[in-house]
Amino acid sequence: MKLFFIVLFLFLSSINPASINPAHAVDTSGDNLFFKANRLYFKGEFEAAVKTYESILKNYNSELLFYSESCGELFYNTGNCYFRLGKKGKAVLNYERARLFMPRDDDLKYNIEYLQDMLEDNIPQKKNIISDIFGVNFFSRTEIALLFCLVNCLLFLFLSIRIFLKTEWTFYLVNIFLIFWIVSGISFCIMLKETTFDDRAVILEKEVDVLAGPDKKDTLLFKVHEGTMAYYEKNESNFSLIRLPDGQRGWLISSAIETIRTN
Repeated sequence: MKLFFIVLFLFLSSINPASINPAHAVDTSGDNLFFKANRLYFKGEFEAAVKTYESILKNYNSELLFYSESCGELFYNTGNCYFRLGKKGKAVLNYERARLFMPRDDDLKYNIEYLQDMLEDNIPQKKNIISDIFGVNFFSRTEIALLFCLVNCLLFLFLSIRIFLKTEWTFYLVNIFLIFWIVSGISFCIMLKETTFDDRAVILEKEVDVLAGPDKKDTLLFKVHEGTMAYYEKNESNFSLIRLPDGQRGWLISSAIETIRTN
């Protein structure tokens, strides 16, 4: 009986990721807009292309996990348009959003590295070793969520078989998939944490004063420039408290930054 409840619990846990509302970046009407935006881009009409790409992405919500790779392509194309328009901050923002869906894309990696070399404040980002170990930076969020669902279902299947067929091969299969379940579960939890608490933001203005407090009259600490990656902490009186990767902190006008995570 105890084994039955364990199996039931694992089955219920296997459907948890699916309870997060699935969404698609491009619907039927969006297909035509996507091709229209591509035509505008190749014609060099980058302003019009950006507006069209962003109209497709207007319903994007970073809290949802089940997006197709086409969503990443939209952010990538949007970033390319902003780069062509000379708006490095918006380009970095959209490239980083694209990386959530296309973490292994070589063209995207090249563009991000190329753009980083052009930034005035080229501050290295700290790497999360744990995320690297569990593949969170290698697989997209959707891939990790789907993998966790698949492993849960397979583990439930083999546990069910094990109840009625107590043979050596079912014992080994259950143990193998139990290990996969633990590893994929850790990866899923890390990804979920990083998705929920993603506090990264990008500076959008050419140059912004970072102050000691949320007031224009406060002491100027330093300046940051377009495209710089920062960590958003809190908002107060139209000012945002940010932290740079090198540890410097201060307040700046909220309109000068935009978070990678959207609601």
